[in-house]
Amino acid sequence: MKARILLLWIMAFCCSVALFSQTLSDESRISLNAVVADEDITAEACKNLENKLTRAIAANGYADNGYSDRFVLTAKVDILSKDVVPSTPARISQKLDVTFMVGDIIENKVYSTCTVSLAGIGTNETKAFISAFSKVNPNHKELQAMLVEARHKIVTFYTDHCDEIVRNAQTLADMQKYDEAIFRLMSVPNVCAECFQKCQSVASAIYSRKIDSEAVALLNQAKTEWMSHPNADGVQAVASIIGQISHQAKNYDEVVAFRQEVSSKLEADAKKEWDFQMKQYEDNQAFKRSIVDACKAIGVAFGNGQPKNVTRNIVSRW
Repeated sequence: MKARILLLWIMAFCCSVALFSQTLSDESRISLNAVVADEDITAEACKNLENKLTRAIAANGYADNGYSDRFVLTAKVDILSKDVVPSTPARISQKLDVTFMVGDIIENKVYSTCTVSLAGIGTNETKAFISAFSKVNPNHKELQAMLVEARHKIVTFYTDHCDEIVRNAQTLADMQKYDEAIFRLMSVPNVCAECFQKCQSVASAIYSRKIDSEAVALLNQAKTEWMSHPNADGVQAVASIIGQISHQAKNYDEVVAFRQEVSSKLEADAKKEWDFQMKQYEDNQAFKRSIVDACKAIGVAFGNGQPKNVTRNIVSRW
């Protein structure tokens, strides 16, 4: 009877995790990056194991969405035995212990671990590894328990370090590193509700600073271009620059005045082209993302653009 109750509890737990992962939006989930940097296994086998980790992330209520490069799910492989099976063709049989880890690469700290024993066989070492890794189950109870433990610790991290995250982001913004500042703030998942709201608010304020700063530079660039080519030849270049200025920028009234000045000095054909370009600009602006969506896009783009070798070097030493 006890065994049956335990089985029912495990099944309910697995179902709840699966439902949880399907219904949460990306910003609701804590972002984990799947990284394998184990020099003892081949590159193809590393990639295969990394794909397994990505599946485990998705199946257990996490996201791998580029919002954060801080937390990783990784694995280390210990080869317990390796034998050559006398067959045609000969095969390699391996027994492995795979240790899964969730950690913080900024603080160089491992939050939780679990070890799973696997065995695989193949015509070469890579295929033997892949055969073993094929048995990695995202719903394995020890792996799930490890990820649950890690989630609690990561939420605690954000709760305890929220003010520090905000201060660091404001420092980056003061250095005009707006995209990185927004990236750091947008990495906070909304499962940490209070910190999430605070960081979203600060990210929106920094975004406004970003577009105001860019708008001043772009308007000056457009004016310089127009002074150099105050005719039909300059229309395309000036329109392209103006098209990068947000309607939400503080100097938008100056942008409108400059547009009118350009329009008033153009001949009929050039004015027609200018009006067409400005109509496209207005149409594009009408469908611009909300500030929050714009912050998300900036955060993801910045995260995706960061070099991965730094993460791999840190992880390889765990």
